[in-house]
Amino acid sequence: MSFDASNFIKGRSDNISITNTRINDILWYVLECYQLLLNDKVHYSKNWVKSNTTYSFEDHLKFKLIEDYLSQNTMLLQIKTSFLDDISFEGETQKRYLDAKDGKEKPDKIDIYINRLGLRSEWGGKSEVYFSIECKRIRIASDTSDYVNDIEKFTSRNHTNTRLPFEGQLAFIEEYSLDHLYISTEICKRLEKSTTIKTNQYLKPTKIHPIHSCTYRSEHTKNFRKNEVFTIDHLLLDYSEIVVN
Repeated sequence: MSFDASNFIKGRSDNISITNTRINDILWYVLECYQLLLNDKVHYSKNWVKSNTTYSFEDHLKFKLIEDYLSQNTMLLQIKTSFLDDISFEGETQKRYLDAKDGKEKPDKIDIYINRLGLRSEWGGKSEVYFSIECKRIRIASDTSDYVNDIEKFTSRNHTNTRLPFEGQLAFIEEYSLDHLYISTEICKRLEKSTTIKTNQYLKPTKIHPIHSCTYRSEHTKNFRKNEVFTIDHLLLDYSEIVVN
């Protein structure tokens, strides 16, 4: 029996399309939870976290999003699609990766680890297919430097588990004068100047949620092996009225 390349290509294309739809559903859900957070009119105090905890304020924002919203309202996602009935959201999970720069195996701390995506058959029967979202606080424009540093990490990390070629990044924008349009432009400027990140498509607006227009997608290339292409979905969230002193 001869190998039918067209069927192989079509099968891979279908799997990517299914995965992309699944990722969009998850991102929609994150934005739904963000809207619930806004509706609740919650406030997170920097002084309270400093006085009562030993972790960073970024971790506090992340844990509150995961524990109070993402983990508590999954029925909204289950109504949207039956493929994500068992989805799980966890914080501070660690996986292994090989660093393409020095060839050493290292731990990869994942801010928001999302698994049980119902994609096992689409990704070769692998038991652990996961999607991750990395988080950063943005208080001043120069904080986009740290945000872009995470993109550089994506280009050089060869993950040993089945991490999807779709990445997520979430910005907690704490200054009201820095809207998502301004921040997306600053990120693009830094990407244009980068000598270590190959960008195929700079941040382009996407329509994921009917209310929130703070989402973008970019496309980049890995700096190892076959220079595989991956995408990043950016959620640039306004936390200016949520974060207080």
